[in-house]
Amino acid sequence: MALAARVQRAVTDAGTAITGVSLGDHGDKATWKVVPSTLQTAAQPAIDGFNPSDPLHEQKELDAGVMSYMDAERMFSALVWAIIDTYSAPATPTKYQNARTKIINAYKTRPWIP
Repeated sequence: MALAARVQRAVTDAGTAITGVSLGDHGDKATWKVVPSTLQTAAQPAIDGFNPSDPLHEQKELDAGVMSYMDAERMFSALVWAIIDTYSAPATPTKYQNARTKIINAYKTRPWIP
């Protein structure tokens, strides 16, 4: 992840709801500016304490990636369950597994492509 994204996450994790950062000189934190600029004073302690080499940044990125994947998987499951319950109520684990298998097979074979 880019340094700017890591800085933005650190500032928002510290409780300042910024929408972006501009780093200027990467080696000079005095040139790091936040958007909106009215939150610069509130964001400055997080900027001053930011350590670009902290391995925690990479761990947070990995955690976010896993959570994104899990959220996508959970959303897929909820969608399949709701469709089954709507069109073939009541939804059951067996119906869910059958639908899931059909969806996976369709994903692999893409039968809609001539």
